[in-house]
Amino acid sequence: MSAVQIGPLVFDIARFAAILAALVLVVMGGLVEALARRQGRPLHLPLVGAMLAWVLGARALHVFENRAVFAGEPLSVLAFWQGGFSVLGGFAGLGLVLLVVLLRRPATGLALAGVLTLSAGTGLAVLAFAGAPALALPERAFAALTGPPVVLSQREGRPLVLNLWASWCPPCRREMPMMMELAAAHPGVDVIFANQGEDRGRIEDFLDLEGLAGAGIVLDSDSALMRELGAIGLPTTLFFDAEGRVSARVTGELSRAAMLSGMRAAGGDVE
Repeated sequence: MSAVQIGPLVFDIARFAAILAALVLVVMGGLVEALARRQGRPLHLPLVGAMLAWVLGARALHVFENRAVFAGEPLSVLAFWQGGFSVLGGFAGLGLVLLVVLLRRPATGLALAGVLTLSAGTGLAVLAFAGAPALALPERAFAALTGPPVVLSQREGRPLVLNLWASWCPPCRREMPMMMELAAAHPGVDVIFANQGEDRGRIEDFLDLEGLAGAGIVLDSDSALMRELGAIGLPTTLFFDAEGRVSARVTGELSRAAMLSGMRAAGGDVE
């Protein structure tokens, strides 16, 4: 399982785990505070501060690890909706808040430690339960918008970035220019854009409108790849190593830093 769908909303599994962990933090923290009040020992747990500390710590370490990318696009540091968080940085932020509370109010700190442990355990359990699905790249050929048909399973020692997209999908349209730019800059990694369910004419109209080239685009007219690869929303980007094994996948809009990180995880020679 790589994503969770709730009604019309689709969440990447990592984002869903973070949301669920935050919900557990708020609910259990509220219960602990209510119980403490009933016992005549009121506690005021800094739940909002803890959540902010995790977000800011996780984002700060991610930005630091990808500082070369963010140096060229400083405003993208604020693009939280694109993802890009370091779990280690998040726990460092929580640890700092917990240490301050323990030093100032030991009883409150111990209660907060218990709630944080339960919250973090919930998020990690979701990620562990989801696991990494075993996927196999299809061996059939897909018609390319330009050039010969493409067989995704023929890796020939090269990593692959596979992006499932459609022209009606706003985040697909936003991320594609960046992804095409990085594909051209890193020829040692194959980047394939598999259009889902649209005909050649609609795709060409979109590319003309956006001023994009058609290199790397293949046609999946019946959206078979979404079913075969377990994608429940667009865009979905999968990173495969040279042996065709999944090294990372992202549901939703991809940032430049996340794209480069995924290419590195797949074994690409990316600085």
